[in-house]
Amino acid sequence: MAKISVLNNLSAEHAGRESPLYPLIAAKTERSAGVPFEGDIFWPACWWGLDRSAVFTRADNEMQQAALAACTRGLLNEAYFIEKSGLAYSAKMVLVAPSTDAAQLYAFIGADEARHLAWLEPFVAADDKTRPQGAFLSFLSSLIEECPPEVMIYLVQVILEGWGIDHYRRLSDGCTHPALAAILRNILKDEALHHRSGVLQHEAVTLIGDNRHMVADALKSYADMVRVGPQNALAAVDAAFCGLTVEERTEVVRALGHETETPRKLALLKELMLQPGMEEVVGEIDFTPLTSAQAAAFHRETAAAPPQS
Repeated sequence: MAKISVLNNLSAEHAGRESPLYPLIAAKTERSAGVPFEGDIFWPACWWGLDRSAVFTRADNEMQQAALAACTRGLLNEAYFIEKSGLAYSAKMVLVAPSTDAAQLYAFIGADEARHLAWLEPFVAADDKTRPQGAFLSFLSSLIEECPPEVMIYLVQVILEGWGIDHYRRLSDGCTHPALAAILRNILKDEALHHRSGVLQHEAVTLIGDNRHMVADALKSYADMVRVGPQNALAAVDAAFCGLTVEERTEVVRALGHETETPRKLALLKELMLQPGMEEVVGEIDFTPLTSAQAAAFHRETAAAPPQS
């Protein structure tokens, strides 16, 4: 089989409703008119846990609203680019499919990802559609561009799509925008099917040699990104409040649920990783969360670090 190279071009222009192609895309999304962008806060303070933060509750209403808007924007940015990445993933998997059945499956998954992207696009600020935020999106792109199909099935469909079931359920349950909540529930249904198709195709026997090393490195990266806690939300609050002290960052990361949610998420991640035949490599992964103080310090260190060239 020829090696297929795919570029996950996250900075590609996305005109949405301004595109001459939009009527054709809208006809396939079951939402012919699209959903207008309304407001900028779709998850309340209590969903984040910020209502438990003295730093947040002491702030004036303008700063609170700015922080919640930034947190919302971060969630939507991540969801948008994950679905955008799904287009590149599906395209690659169609081209390397070993059978017509597999090619059909990934063409259908690609259609799901395109529909999800069309649903989410109206809620994403125009400036954000070419600006992916956070280390996870870069990590996901590297998996799609560099990994062979058997590795991607495990890392993307089994683990990431499985993670998405929990993630989109939480998002939909807490979302205050009815149309967006309905969209998230529909995405959740597709995530479950994509995850199931990955579990059915996963074969640990193919993850040997270089593939095994690639998987081990990726699993460590997955766990490390979860162990540090809610860094994106912490960064959003920190920016909205024009910089927090060390003590305030620690208090905020604790209010964001790091000490309860991060262990739960790590347990879920480990469960998803522990597919048949993967016990040994998963056993080498550290699933210990950072303390709240360490998570706050991690944010300070990464925010101060120079950008990578």
